[in-house]
Amino acid sequence: MTTDGAPGALRAARMRQGWSQSDAAREIVALARRRGEPVAAAASLKTLLSRWENGHVVPEPQYRALLAELLGCTPAELGIDPDARDVAAVTGTARLRAALAEAGAVDGTGLDLWLEQLATASRLDDELGAAGAGGLVRAQVEQLDRTLVHTLAAERRAAVAAVLAGATALAGAQFLDTGELDRAWEAYQRSRAAAREAHRPVAAAAALAGLASVLVEAGEPAAALTLLGGEPPHGPSAAVVRWQIARGLANAAAGHPEAAHEAFGRAERSLPHGASSQGGPASGVDRAWPGPLVIELADIELADLHRQRGEALVALHDPSAVTPLREALAAAPRSARHRGALHADLAVALAGNDPDDAAEHAREARAIAVRIGSTRIPARLGPP
Repeated sequence: MTTDGAPGALRAARMRQGWSQSDAAREIVALARRRGEPVAAAASLKTLLSRWENGHVVPEPQYRALLAELLGCTPAELGIDPDARDVAAVTGTARLRAALAEAGAVDGTGLDLWLEQLATASRLDDELGAAGAGGLVRAQVEQLDRTLVHTLAAERRAAVAAVLAGATALAGAQFLDTGELDRAWEAYQRSRAAAREAHRPVAAAAALAGLASVLVEAGEPAAALTLLGGEPPHGPSAAVVRWQIARGLANAAAGHPEAAHEAFGRAERSLPHGASSQGGPASGVDRAWPGPLVIELADIELADLHRQRGEALVALHDPSAVTPLREALAAAPRSARHRGALHADLAVALAGNDPDDAAEHAREARAIAVRIGSTRIPARLGPP
């Protein structure tokens, strides 16, 4: 593998591996441990890697060797050999001009390609979760982040931000699935900010619901309710539904059954006209969202409400959870993440009255969890 050694060569080589900077830092630490060499902690290495990639400093010889081995390139090809690189090409002015030119070159065709890439990542995530799509999503988030920072025109910034909102929301769901709650929080925060810049209220509501789910997962349902606030968001009914569902789940986790039931009742009454339990987009959603992005960020289906109502009822130890969970599973959700969660919740809900059926659902949930790399699904089941 060869590169031209120009600024950005180290970043490009890392992204070809599908690694974020945090991933690469962990890989450096792991390789150094195998070789018995002391290195900085992963958090410090992430900061160093950013400085190396931006040309602010050149890695010390030990790190040049580790990077070369990890990425399959020579230090010169990675642009980190002080004897080989052209110092004039890595000045701050040159880097800024290059980044502005790169962002400015993104046209409608480039945006369409990003949308196609995100749609592909979403379909791959539906089947294989973070295990199959994590690297692809993280690499796209990084590229979109860098492009947005250097995009100047407001209209073009909104278009890039819309794609970034979808990519970071998908990353948040993956990090939540793998138990990396800090990274899930950061991803959903970025998604919310990007959605606001893109003027996408449904995507902003989806990101807010994601943040609330991170807090609930962290055992902080009261904080989730504080985050959500007492008034629904302004915008399409799909945004209101997402907010009500998030409040229902947080209230259930906090042990407030009446408030949870009320929130889900309001969510059902707010469903866009035409929402169905058998798939297909509901009307009244954010149709300004560009391209074939992750459907669940924009469209609401009755099966989504059944799935999350059942989850809330399980949290409340309510035996009636079985009915909405079975209805949601019968709708055959396209996402393996959702199917696994449904099987896990059914296993818990059925454990007292039908242990054989519960055991079958538990087996199915664990099988899906292994396939998609989820720690969240088996955690819902408790010890095996």
